[in-house]
Amino acid sequence: MTAPILVGEITTRGPAADSLGTLTRAVRAAEAAGLDAVVLDDGAAPGDSAQGRFETTTLAAALAAATETIGLIVSPLPADQAPYHVARITASLDHLGHGRTGWLAGAADADGRTGELIEAVRGLWDSFDDDAFVHDRADGLYWRLAAIHRLDHQGRHFDVAGPLNVARPPQGHPVVTVTDPALAGAADLILLEGADAARESKQRAPHTKVLLPLPAAAGADEAAALLADSAADGFTVRLNGADDPVLATLAALPRQGRPRHTTLRERLGLPRPASRHALTTV
Repeated sequence: MTAPILVGEITTRGPAADSLGTLTRAVRAAEAAGLDAVVLDDGAAPGDSAQGRFETTTLAAALAAATETIGLIVSPLPADQAPYHVARITASLDHLGHGRTGWLAGAADADGRTGELIEAVRGLWDSFDDDAFVHDRADGLYWRLAAIHRLDHQGRHFDVAGPLNVARPPQGHPVVTVTDPALAGAADLILLEGADAARESKQRAPHTKVLLPLPAAAGADEAAALLADSAADGFTVRLNGADDPVLATLAALPRQGRPRHTTLRERLGLPRPASRHALTTV
């Protein structure tokens, strides 16, 4: 069996998040235990005015400087989710963390806003070709004009001209994460609650990676059986600080074959997407 993907979920509310130092120790402990990524959850849901102690994209920038290998998946507040803002800050975080950023876009909604948001953000990440910046001092050429692309997205919810003012992220696209099978086709990673939803997501989009909660006190055999039954690729687990006993359990799960010093996409077994302009650039 391929070693399962392991992603921790850390909230920025409550005793486990009373300071940056506490959160840093928790994420470093997750990294030492071999987790592939952590989701930084600000604790705010649609319609919920309560907020975490730290805004997660700001927190991720600090954690990127304090960690080396673990992926950092951020969940911007709903009010902040305008395409240009999301694309710019996640691309910047991917550069800061050398390709370790993910973005939790959330669940589908009745009017299709989340799906369109993902589409527009992916388009903005492709604003610059990978080789757009040449930094040629002798010729005074910073970038190639032909390698910059406007998006000109006009949709039901967003009109976005572009281009983004940040170079293409190291991963091409940071890892797009959702919590709803209905968005499987637009996502790279899906966090779900049940085996039926996992099977549905795999049928919709076989290329995605699907994670389920790790059952309490599950050993290696039980974990393997759940993965086989659900077609899931790994597990999520709620972490309550650096001393959470579950970290010892996770560290004991078979991890052979899981790459460490790579981008988050490589750790999750996801390809680096080519730019949508790659075939048209001259």
